[in-house]
Amino acid sequence: MSYQVLARKWRPQTFDDVCGQDHVTGALRNAIAMDRVHHAILLCGPRGTGKTTLARILARGLNCDKGPTDQPCGACPSCTEIAAGNSTDVQEIDAASRTSVDDVREVIESIRYAASPGKHRIFIVDEVHMLSKPAFNALLKTLEEPPPRSLFVFATTDPEKIPFTVVSRCQRFDLRRISTPVIQGRLKELAGSEGIEISDTSLLAIAREGDGSLRDALTLFDQIIASGGTEVDDDRVAEVLDLIDRRLLLAIVEACVDSDPAAALVAAGRAAEAGIDARRLAGALLETFRDLVVLRTAPDAPELVEGSDSERAELQALADRTDAMRLRRMFRAMVVEQEDLAWAPEPFAVVEMTLVRLATLAPGDDVARLLTRLESMEQRLSAAPGGGSAPSGGGGGGGSRPQRARSAPARAEAPEAPLRTEPNDAPVRAKAPSPPEPSEPTAEPAPTPAVTPAPANETEAPLPVVFDRLRAMAQEENRGLYAVLDEGRLLERTESKLRIALPEGFGARRLETRLVDFEAVCQRLFGRPIRVELAAGDTPAPGPKAKPVGPPPDSDLARRRRADALKHPGINEALDVLGGEILDIRPLNNRGAPGDGV
Repeated sequence: MSYQVLARKWRPQTFDDVCGQDHVTGALRNAIAMDRVHHAILLCGPRGTGKTTLARILARGLNCDKGPTDQPCGACPSCTEIAAGNSTDVQEIDAASRTSVDDVREVIESIRYAASPGKHRIFIVDEVHMLSKPAFNALLKTLEEPPPRSLFVFATTDPEKIPFTVVSRCQRFDLRRISTPVIQGRLKELAGSEGIEISDTSLLAIAREGDGSLRDALTLFDQIIASGGTEVDDDRVAEVLDLIDRRLLLAIVEACVDSDPAAALVAAGRAAEAGIDARRLAGALLETFRDLVVLRTAPDAPELVEGSDSERAELQALADRTDAMRLRRMFRAMVVEQEDLAWAPEPFAVVEMTLVRLATLAPGDDVARLLTRLESMEQRLSAAPGGGSAPSGGGGGGGSRPQRARSAPARAEAPEAPLRTEPNDAPVRAKAPSPPEPSEPTAEPAPTPAVTPAPANETEAPLPVVFDRLRAMAQEENRGLYAVLDEGRLLERTESKLRIALPEGFGARRLETRLVDFEAVCQRLFGRPIRVELAAGDTPAPGPKAKPVGPPPDSDLARRRRADALKHPGINEALDVLGGEILDIRPLNNRGAPGDGV
């Protein structure tokens, strides 16, 4: 007699033997006991969770000599024939190889005959979603009104491909992935029955690799027994399953938690020498960081983390060495970097750089500390003399909280006197240069017209400023539109219309096809429906060059303004609180909108 694999040898024979599907077995047993078995049953679920097994147990329960019963005897001719697959009353059909209308016609012709010698005529259709659409349509009438004591049992891993007209005629049961502890317990029972000596750690590793499928776990168990014999050690299991050494994995995670990038790289190098695939290592690290976040957030619910008690204790001790926010940031960074592994020419280099980034992440309380410093700065600015208003001569509107311009203006000249730094790199405020004493009386310089601040009303803003804001909005929401608008100009703007000029070519045609999306962006920016008109090839007439606002940068007035900016109490308070330094001082731009500032 040929060898029979464990998945077939230990296939459940009764409802009690089915693992992890109590919500389905309970409903089927009650239906048999109450004589309310539906004429069409649809069993959905992942691979290896017991769909075909439940169909056979249901058929034995209905056709058993002692039945219908939810406890088939397994010894009568009907039970043995159904188990062997040669019963004339129970037909198993592989829909993957019999997908046509002719195959369904054979089923329809066969179902007309009464069961003999059994009590019910049962058709088990495996992978039913593989049937063609005409085959499903041919089955509809018979499926809705089958002959008495006839029923269909459909099994599928992809119920979304089944027409809704078929699903609506069936009683649907969704089987779940079997949990790792349940699979481990089942493997332990079979190991005892087969006389296999294996540790709980190895059984847990096999159950994890099964990924919710008991059949897959039994297949791996068969492979390990063939490799290690009746006495299987943990090293043999790790070699066969190509598992990552848990000690090596914890060494990498511990180095990241302890902010030791060098140790993380050394551990990653050991993983590379062991031949571990970069993607597999990244996936294992992602699972480990997930477990750390769960244990740090919910330490009273260790059952949320799969593993032995000793493994959970190790992870709990590691999670307690840092805060939950930092662990979540590590998890998020690992997810983002893992997406690049599919396209990286050197995947292991990506993993190494990711570990360096994780090991150098700042603690999670840095954000809270920064917010506290910002609040302190606001309080000190509000209490400072002048209420944090802009320095005299700066031309900007006063206020305790300066507003940031939405569009970056053209860069102005840097101040003549660069800032110096001490040897310890601490920023030192440069002293404002004193204006030279005039050798002879000179006329007072002509007053410079005050710079007009940016208009509060959007409709009064200059067209280039409006177009810059529109491009910024498009860059955030639709990069395709942003690229098209790069060469455009805003010619006209009213309350309900924008007129935009674009050079003739691909960009203009592309914007025409996406005009609806662009008008939606305009509506979100202006808060009302906006109609967009395109003027391909139209450009505004060149106007007179705008005169620079303010005095020349090398004049006495410009020097005094820079000196006032350096002495401004609000700026000095910000430097003290935030630990910053002045890089550049820029005048207001020609349109009157504030520049980048200090």
